[in-house]
Amino acid sequence: MQGYNFALILYTKVCKNSTIICWRPYMDQKQWKQNQRIQNRNIYNKRIKRAFLPVISGLLALMVMVGGCALPGNSGQDTTTQVAADTDESAVVDYTCIANEGSQEKIYVILKNYHGDYWKKVIQGVTEAAEQIDEAVYLGGINNETDVSGQISLIEKAQQQGADGILLAPANSNALVESCQEIKNQNISLVLIDSSINSDAYDTCYMTGNMEAGQIAAREMLSMLSEQGNTDQDPLEVGILLSSDSSQAMVNRVSGFLEYWAKYAPEKWTINQDIRLNGGDMENAQADVSELLRNNRHIKGLYGCNNTSTKGIAAVLMRAARKDIVMAGFDLAEETASLIRDPDYHGITLLQKQEQMAYKGMLSLDQQIRGEKPEQKYIDTGVLLVDRDYLLENEQNE
Repeated sequence: MQGYNFALILYTKVCKNSTIICWRPYMDQKQWKQNQRIQNRNIYNKRIKRAFLPVISGLLALMVMVGGCALPGNSGQDTTTQVAADTDESAVVDYTCIANEGSQEKIYVILKNYHGDYWKKVIQGVTEAAEQIDEAVYLGGINNETDVSGQISLIEKAQQQGADGILLAPANSNALVESCQEIKNQNISLVLIDSSINSDAYDTCYMTGNMEAGQIAAREMLSMLSEQGNTDQDPLEVGILLSSDSSQAMVNRVSGFLEYWAKYAPEKWTINQDIRLNGGDMENAQADVSELLRNNRHIKGLYGCNNTSTKGIAAVLMRAARKDIVMAGFDLAEETASLIRDPDYHGITLLQKQEQMAYKGMLSLDQQIRGEKPEQKYIDTGVLLVDRDYLLENEQNE
């Protein structure tokens, strides 16, 4: 459980026709652990600065943008070593063969989490596809999204064991660039799911269009805040919670939200500076929500950028009977569904198609191993807006 006031820079890089929104804290990870409060985002657009965060003078001088598609401030650095050194504990789930053991061709699946409803759906997609292909399928991953070194070790093991294809859900969009490049250097097919990397060193990526999803979340948040009776002249804040700042998916969900907010939110409706990271841990997420509400009386909305954060928001709001707070989030755990279903509360969630990401990613690997080149490098699997009407309609149909 950590709260950070990020000093960031948002910028756009174009990598072979793909636009990537990147951010980078000016402190290294060791300093993050020693400083739970560092300065907030510095965003170029003057409207965004005015709407959101006070920026200390000279911040831009501390941040350097470099060429290519890596995050700024990391040119020439061994980021994987740094991440490995700063990981508190290894949480590797070693490979298990789940299909076609003994096959000469092998696919290795490397997840960035094993617990929670979201990843259960991912595993279902992998398992379903494994039953339709001939390759041996080995399933592994990490059970702690901060254990980037553990994920790197699994990549190396897959290479050593003669992988023909790797399905990877990256835990860190920057620190895994070198490992992904090594995979491609060995002519191993690489498909990414759930999140991308800050490089084009992969064959195909199946994931949510997270910038657009963040914009949808902001649009719905503004609508719910207005429906709650908040006027343009009422000072209010929205808190943001996410699992990790090193995932491109998280980065883009926040970026899309901020972009839409800057354009359409009233001047007095601002983003709380204390953006919280929970590492994908439910207890941390709930503690973060409680602390945000306790310390910030103007918070009227909470935005959860992933399943764990959204579950934590829903659980705390219902336990504390905070019917005055609106929620926008991702995925559909039981806690989230309970809040949305209850007419006394106000919330929506964006349902990803993670099972399809995994299923289609596996079939794409099978095709690539057989010599077929993918037609697209990036496939947006889309999101579904889930509100109370949607839940009630689907429950009646069942």
